[in-house]
Amino acid sequence: MEIALIALFGILFFGSFTIAGRTVMKYWRQIHLAQPNEIKTPMGERIKSVIVNVLFQRKLMKRPLRGIFHIFIFYGFLVYGMHTTSQFIGGFMADYDFYIPTFLDNLLGLRGHYTITSIYDVVLDIFTLLVLSGLAFFAIRRWVIKAYELDRPSQQSFIVILMISLLMFFTLIGEGAKTLYANHEVISPIRTGVGSLLASLGLTAENAKPIYLLGWWGHIITVFTFMIYVPRSKHAHLIWAPVNFYFTSNEPRGAIPFLDTENAAVWGATNVQDFTWDRLLDGLACIECGRCTIVCPANSTGKLLNPKQIMVDLKHAVMEKMDVYEKAKAEGKSDEELAAMQELRVIDQYTPEEALWGCTTCYSCVEQCPVGNNQVESILQMRRALVLNEGRLPTDLQNALTNIENQSNPWGVGAHKREEWAEGLEIKTMAQWAEEGKTPDILFWVGCAGAFDDRNKKVARTIVNLLNKADISFGILGQEENCTGDSARRAGNEYLFQMMAQTNIETMNGYGVKKILTACPHCFNTIKNEYPQLGGEYEVMHHSQFLSQLIEDGKLQVDSSKLQEYGNISYHDSCYLGRYNQTYSAPRKVLEKASGKKVLEPVATKETGLCCGAGGAQMWMEEQPSTDKPGVKAERVNIKRTNQLLDTGANTLATACPFCITMVSDGVKANEKEEEIKTKDIAELLEEAVV
Repeated sequence: MEIALIALFGILFFGSFTIAGRTVMKYWRQIHLAQPNEIKTPMGERIKSVIVNVLFQRKLMKRPLRGIFHIFIFYGFLVYGMHTTSQFIGGFMADYDFYIPTFLDNLLGLRGHYTITSIYDVVLDIFTLLVLSGLAFFAIRRWVIKAYELDRPSQQSFIVILMISLLMFFTLIGEGAKTLYANHEVISPIRTGVGSLLASLGLTAENAKPIYLLGWWGHIITVFTFMIYVPRSKHAHLIWAPVNFYFTSNEPRGAIPFLDTENAAVWGATNVQDFTWDRLLDGLACIECGRCTIVCPANSTGKLLNPKQIMVDLKHAVMEKMDVYEKAKAEGKSDEELAAMQELRVIDQYTPEEALWGCTTCYSCVEQCPVGNNQVESILQMRRALVLNEGRLPTDLQNALTNIENQSNPWGVGAHKREEWAEGLEIKTMAQWAEEGKTPDILFWVGCAGAFDDRNKKVARTIVNLLNKADISFGILGQEENCTGDSARRAGNEYLFQMMAQTNIETMNGYGVKKILTACPHCFNTIKNEYPQLGGEYEVMHHSQFLSQLIEDGKLQVDSSKLQEYGNISYHDSCYLGRYNQTYSAPRKVLEKASGKKVLEPVATKETGLCCGAGGAQMWMEEQPSTDKPGVKAERVNIKRTNQLLDTGANTLATACPFCITMVSDGVKANEKEEEIKTKDIAELLEEAVV
């Protein structure tokens, strides 16, 4: 009988490990059939990423309540490791009482009240209850509260919750029965409590062993079933999330991966095999928790885009279509034939085009994702394919890109008018500095908004006044300045971006530019994080950082009483200054020094701040129509954000971005509050406070 049981256990053990292992290795092999992407992150940073995000669950704790209950389940699995490993060993010996803690006690000669066995039993039982509480919490959120971001009925979630619950149940019953005949002291009140309950039902030391064995076999069979099921389900994040964090990129957040337009095998991603392998890994790692969905400015205002669905689409494309691709490739089909296979398309077949154009690239989904996915990069890879390969993009966006190509700015204003904003300020261009044989301290990068948009021309002039007040020598490029290409790149037109960037880099390098100041977070991010891909290495400062430093250095003195008329001030974080470049304190320091008051924070602020709605080239597109959904009000993104700022009770709404000030100003107008609420750039408020 023992030999038969050992044989049965061996079949289950090796069978489940083989099936699970083959499934995992299959997907690992298949995602590497996609496009290469070298991860250059040093080993130390990779290990740190895994420890911080997997072992310590850092990203999960961005939502503390959910994070805590997930930690119960996660650490419960870790604690159960010794218990399950004991079963693995015992199963091959038909010794169902084998227990690693007891083995260690015997090895170390430990006896008495507090042994490894007794302490481990207490910890195991506590985590058994904690795991069950975590499962109950997530079940209630999904099926009772019906949280907006969670799918229902979700058969996979039900199966996994059931299996984990069975693991806990079989352990409680089995170990409770064992207390009735155990030859060691049991100090766990949970375990003895279950044993007492079983005793009250007629269980004794003589007949408890079969119940223990039932619990033992029930637990281990559930473990083997779980192993086979998980790699093919959304709960494969147990496998792929640690891998995802290990292969985390150390490239700047604000840098979209470079596309070698001359040598790249594909331009963007149309089919499943066109994505870089790490983006397909994102799909496999997705747990479908919906954290990305609820923070998405497009989805939370009723648009079609759902970042979670983007990840789910990639997962299904890998699981359903990589077999087709692999077979076709083995049959000798050429790359051109493979590219033409409609059944391999992700765009249209899985992800609708409309969803891709709803993204503001605010990075909030990436910030919140607990498994380290980068939804934005996947969206932008598909945008590249639509624009570069198929010429599919919204008409109004195409007009803006045409303006950039022809006039070097999205407004389409004649490039020869780029210096008109500075009329009467007597600003030297870099060419004039060069003629004098001198080099200024900084290059003031004005940006398209500062040069051509009437509202933002005022901000540019204000910055010039502050630089002069602080006695900073600076120059501008004037008509030699072109659009940085930010909107072109995020619209998917990599070719146009590189054309703009290379021209600007050649111009700046020709003048020996080292230090750049700009008031536009989009220009700031692009020059700082993306121009190095093309050889443009500069020290780049946003005006919030520079002005804060000038105040700290005493080069600008302020009298906060001069800003009394502005009352309380609330500040809106620009996505490209905040989430992308982690600059939160500098603009607040400027405002608090200038006003003498604490900035009023809206409900969504800093890393959780809501986008204004203009990023990702949305500035140049008509916003997509919104639809009311359960728990979601259909509205424009900028209206929702402006209302959050107004809810602080502030009299003045401050920004540090030309796009943001436009969107927030429009939001104030839509609320018919232009007379009572002021919208200002931080530089404008500082200028009024300077003495």
